Amino acid sequence: MLLAAPLAARAEDQLTAVTASVLATPEAVLADDGRQHLAYELTLSNRASTEVTVKSIEVLAGRKVVGRLAGKGLAAMMSPFAAPKLGNRLQPGQGGYVLMDVSFPGKAKLPRRIVHRIAISEKKPSPANATTYVAAPTPVVRTPAVVVAPPLRGAGWVVANGCCDAFTAHRGTVLPVNGANHVAERFAIDFVQVGSNGRIFDGPGDMLSSYRYFGEPIYSATKGKVVRVLDGIPETPAGAFPPNPTAQTAGGNHVVVDMGRGRYAFYAHLQPGSITVRVGQRVSTGQVLGMLGNTGNSDAPHLHFHVMDSPSPLASNGMPYRFANFAVTGTMTNVGPFSEEGAVAAIAPKPRGPRSKMLPLNDQVIDFGG
Repeated sequence: MLLAAPLAARAEDQLTAVTASVLATPEAVLADDGRQHLAYELTLSNRASTEVTVKSIEVLAGRKVVGRLAGKGLAAMMSPFAAPKLGNRLQPGQGGYVLMDVSFPGKAKLPRRIVHRIAISEKKPSPANATTYVAAPTPVVRTPAVVVAPPLRGAGWVVANGCCDAFTAHRGTVLPVNGANHVAERFAIDFVQVGSNGRIFDGPGDMLSSYRYFGEPIYSATKGKVVRVLDGIPETPAGAFPPNPTAQTAGGNHVVVDMGRGRYAFYAHLQPGSITVRVGQRVSTGQVLGMLGNTGNSDAPHLHFHVMDSPSPLASNGMPYRFANFAVTGTMTNVGPFSEEGAVAAIAPKPRGPRSKMLPLNDQVIDFGG
């Protein structure tokens, strides 16, 4: 029996040293800058036997370039796996990911589909490999992001580690959980509060009582059913992270509420013994869930809030959301030094003003009202 000869490769087929895929289908969210943001991640893998530099990534909607990362900008948003720092080089067999943020005008019609044009160079070039090619097609979810109520009350709340265009502790947290990569914290916010004196705390920085917002009530941002509660984790002294946090204890004492339609709200780092709800209980919007604390993987009192696509705080993907109403009072410009003892917040006066059905952006200072 004669074997059939292999089919000839199509003319457009190319060998590509770096493969790419979209970790989760991007979903648009209208943010405070008046633009619709697609915040998502590309996962990359270097299949070559030599070091590869990713030179640029362009996002295409049809033939139109709607986003681009290159040079230092790309290196600042790309993280090779198991690497000590950010960068746009992948060693042989190494993988990594790129944080993408493609934005469109607030009233623009979003594309149904996007693809990515990748340009690379190899340390030891192979003439068989393409240096520019298209990869990682993905549909775009164009349904407006869910609207939720504020989980806090009052003014001076800082949107720490927020979305969307910086490599923050949340956006950069791509975790391998249960055998798959997840980005539960894609749209997460750590809320800390600036006092009227411009400080996050008064007194010794390692004492929780120095933080005047410690113990503030946490309100349910939606109606729904409580599907997960963890309590009993002790407070951590401020100023240092606890040793050896686990996947189970990272969120500290927390509550997960099933909002319906495949969305779950996560409230983390609550005070021990303060949680007022139980699994199976139905809650209403604005109902108190517990008190702001400093439990789990946290070095200062804050509320960690995000919306996700499963009841697991880690084995899930973060979903966009918008707050029904809030006011922007400025933008923090010294977030790092701000946490030092005696430091006073430097707040730029712009942007400012009332907002409706938007996601606040990283480092903004917002007022949720009474």
